[in-house]
Amino acid sequence: MANNLHKNIDAYRTELEKCAGKKCESIFQKIADQYEDDLLEVENFPDEYFTFVLELLSNENFYSKKGLWNFLLVLGTEQGKLRVQHYQELAKCITNHYGRYLDEDLCLAVCDFIARNYSTTDAQSLFDKMALTENKKPEKLRGFVNDGLRILLAEDRRNRNKEIGSQSK
Repeated sequence: MANNLHKNIDAYRTELEKCAGKKCESIFQKIADQYEDDLLEVENFPDEYFTFVLELLSNENFYSKKGLWNFLLVLGTEQGKLRVQHYQELAKCITNHYGRYLDEDLCLAVCDFIARNYSTTDAQSLFDKMALTENKKPEKLRGFVNDGLRILLAEDRRNRNKEIGSQSK
């Protein structure tokens, strides 16, 4: 199984590297779907699969193309397989590269992922760091950190309402 996973990642990387133009978004979506299917076959998140996402988020050859955000959706649905270390590595990778993300969908997906998958304290800290680089981006790429903060606030409110509801039973 591990050898197949390695072959899959190599094939995914090759296909994403060579995609160009408007086709990239659909190719990223197709590969992200296959990637997610692979993860359904394993109990724990394979290191090679996690490293691949870090590569996508940190390499301009990938993050400059439309569609990378699909992989963040996969991470969100597979959050039960991610470990604390994974979240720490993702946070570092994102904060180091967020200022270079020039795709609106990716910027929004990153902020949404942080808001839904990190503790309030950790998410706010990440958003503070990201806001510093976001303010240097072109106008159309500003405001996504604020969107993330709004999502975080809504998530907090929803979680508190769940707690209140479960306590009153």
